[in-house]
Amino acid sequence: MVRLRHLIVESMYDKLTGEINKDIFKTMKNAIKGSGTQERPKKYKGYVVRKDPIPNTTMNKLFDSERATLYVNDYDDKVSGIEVTVELKLAVTEDGVEPGNFFIDGSADADIDWPQIEVNIGIHPDDVKSGRIFSKIQPVLRDLVRHEIEHLTHGKDSAAEKPGKRMQGDKAMRRKIRQNPEIYYKYYLLPKEVDANIHGLYSRAKTLKQPYQKVVDDYLDSLVDDDVIDIKKRKLIYNTWKNRIPKIGGIPTLK
Repeated sequence: MVRLRHLIVESMYDKLTGEINKDIFKTMKNAIKGSGTQERPKKYKGYVVRKDPIPNTTMNKLFDSERATLYVNDYDDKVSGIEVTVELKLAVTEDGVEPGNFFIDGSADADIDWPQIEVNIGIHPDDVKSGRIFSKIQPVLRDLVRHEIEHLTHGKDSAAEKPGKRMQGDKAMRRKIRQNPEIYYKYYLLPKEVDANIHGLYSRAKTLKQPYQKVVDDYLDSLVDDDVIDIKKRKLIYNTWKNRIPKIGGIPTLK
């Protein structure tokens, strides 16, 4: 049973999540519109949106090597008590992302005076022309934004820290996981990632107007299909999330 007070606590992040999501979309579309074409690219506010393919370079590496960002906005949300600056890295490129798909990732830095969220989005040029990709990005972006907001609440002595949500740092474990694909499943078992995924996927479910159970199942199934995890690890991750949800409150239970 989901208690009313838990629903109120969970919903207090909805307004901020929606505002950030809307502003990222606006920034992304304006940047693409102002970046010319792949054949005749031009900078948007000094930022290179149309990026030349770099052989054997993943989207993660491309964004990691890029220092420039597009400023989205500063937020000081009175409802959730979250203060944050949001920035965007954007790539319209033929390399690292297939037509009909898109790349999206993000990070949050909570352990500073003014927390920051960075969102990275990669789109194939063909999808920019059709415009159909944006409806696919929408629910996943909202998931990501809520995911990163949750990470902000875990920070130590930051403007976004929340009583009862603070968690110990895990940078060393994250580095270890990144260096060994055999234990990558442990990323989804990190306490910070467990909570962030639970909240993010719930935001995705609300955006899609689909049952939370279906959204969680579809997400974990996609990790199996992409060979990120196997069936055994899927069950471990699922059960970990399932057992954590009642302790968080405000999230539909899993069967």
